[in-house]
Amino acid sequence: MHRTIPSGSTLCAGVLSAAIAFALGAATSAAPAFADITPDAAKVVARYVDAIGGAAAVHATTSSHMKAVIEAFGLKGTTESWSQMPASQASTTEIGPIKLLTGNDGKVAWHTDPTGKASMLDGKDLDDARSDVWFDGDHWLDADQGGGKVAVVQEPGAGKEYTVLEVTPPVGRSRRFWINGGTGLIDKATAKRDQNLVTTTLSDYRPVPLPGGGKPRLMAWTQKTEIAGMTANNVTLHVDSYEINTPVDASRFAMPSGDAAADAIHYLKTPGTATLPFDYISRHVWLRASVNGQPAADFIYDTGASITVIDSAYAAKIGLAHEGALQSQGAGAAGAASLSSLNTLKVEGVDGDGVEMTGQRVAILSVNPFLAPFFWRDCAGIIGYDFITRFVNEIDFDQKTLTLRDPKTFQYAGKGTGVPMRLAGTVPVVTMKLDDQYEGEFRLDVGSSSTVDLHTPFVKAHELREHAQPAIQVMGGGFGGTFTSTLTRMKKLAVGPYSWTDPMVTLSSTTVGALASEDYAGNVGNQILERFKVTFDYDHKTVYLEPGKNYARRDRFSRTGTQLAKYGDTVKALQVLENSPAAKAGLEEGDVVTAVEGKPIASWTSDDLRKVFEDRPNGSKISIEFVRDGKKKTGTMKLAEIL
Repeated sequence: MHRTIPSGSTLCAGVLSAAIAFALGAATSAAPAFADITPDAAKVVARYVDAIGGAAAVHATTSSHMKAVIEAFGLKGTTESWSQMPASQASTTEIGPIKLLTGNDGKVAWHTDPTGKASMLDGKDLDDARSDVWFDGDHWLDADQGGGKVAVVQEPGAGKEYTVLEVTPPVGRSRRFWINGGTGLIDKATAKRDQNLVTTTLSDYRPVPLPGGGKPRLMAWTQKTEIAGMTANNVTLHVDSYEINTPVDASRFAMPSGDAAADAIHYLKTPGTATLPFDYISRHVWLRASVNGQPAADFIYDTGASITVIDSAYAAKIGLAHEGALQSQGAGAAGAASLSSLNTLKVEGVDGDGVEMTGQRVAILSVNPFLAPFFWRDCAGIIGYDFITRFVNEIDFDQKTLTLRDPKTFQYAGKGTGVPMRLAGTVPVVTMKLDDQYEGEFRLDVGSSSTVDLHTPFVKAHELREHAQPAIQVMGGGFGGTFTSTLTRMKKLAVGPYSWTDPMVTLSSTTVGALASEDYAGNVGNQILERFKVTFDYDHKTVYLEPGKNYARRDRFSRTGTQLAKYGDTVKALQVLENSPAAKAGLEEGDVVTAVEGKPIASWTSDDLRKVFEDRPNGSKISIEFVRDGKKKTGTMKLAEIL
């Protein structure tokens, strides 16, 4: 059956960046679009300005420098930030094995990944960055609200001691501030980061002197940031020092011109290029990789993973030390993770070609309990963004090769078309359209076996579930667990100059995880990507699509109506659709399948069965043997079109 395995793994880098955004900011300047404040809000703002030192102290602030201790993931670290009016900002955060930098020089907003590579922000991330710097500079306290909008959304009373202001910047998302009725100070701020609600609690206000005298300005010296439903990722800042109006060198804000960790990459055979064979199993790209000199093991290559992941059982097997505790966010759920650092990660082919990377930061996560039943095999980990972004990645699904090239010397010479690409944090994003009317931003996820997984908010906004005919319920899995979605067909799907008809589309109903994203319409998986030779050029924000031999193929669905999952040496019917050929053959969910077409189930691979179940003509008869409650049973599935 169709398997929905979008990874969408958001781990330490993304979580930490979102959680400390209020404290550190990262952005470019935003031109005023409108200015609006209601009379009742104006009174509350005036009282707040007085409470923190008065208008003179607020408007006299032209730069700031903060040093703080950061507590997150069960670890302690340090963070330092600098700002310069009107729109320059930079920060450095180090915790456990992770070091993250952000910056803005007034023109370019950027950040680094855990391995030290700097990238410019774009798309919705840039919008968030612009709003961060706008709030960081207190522009909503300007006479014209800095081009923003301020309104009261909750008055005190009925036991409520706060006035809640909603402040909307010219670009980006609004925030809500809880103004204490007694002190006039902000006790709490909330904002959305995609589908996640981020809450920052401010306390321990202390006066910070301004050079030249005058009334000091009150600043919060303790800030606790929480992401709803992810308590393991709480971040607390304890400020050591604030400095106001001290000179900051302009170079502090500039994006690094080179790659700080470029010398961490070693091409094993040919400088600047490496071509690796891959196994294409369960519609996933599998590579052989060696961790810290250990024998090579099976890894999944995944553009949807924000960081490279090592399976926790495999990490224990090879003695990989780890620290901290955090929550990762996957396709339909969240899971526990920790952090580690590798000496080496070598991805190598049988002819010795490949690359080796040193000093890579990774997450440790229990992967196999969720994914192995679908793949019928274990994996040692997931190769994610922090490795992938180091290269131009050419995935040739027809030849089953992955070619990694040096971005500095790359020039596209293929026959495909370049499509503009943005990044959703770390995941490539392109504009796509369904049925010539539903347009949105879609994440390109090589870690998904789907065609398209439409996110729950997009499904609801366009009432797609109500119009889904025919439709079936399918089981899927990802980081954190399994989930059920609606699978249907739509009329047409288009990306760039390419389009095809009758695409299978999954309508998500999850309320957490990557498939609940509000910012993006959906995830594109390998049932689309395998139609092309796909080249991801992260540095130049372009994905090149060159049609391959499967370009015009119609999406296929199992003609048996059952999905088989493997647990150790046992294969079970994970799902059996009502009135399907499998159901009519007597198979029920939970039955242990022992043979197909007279061959022991152990002699089959999941892909061999998929080809039989999907590719054989309607009317073909497939015998199946299974056990229920200790009793052997047999049946015959007569293949029929289900979707």
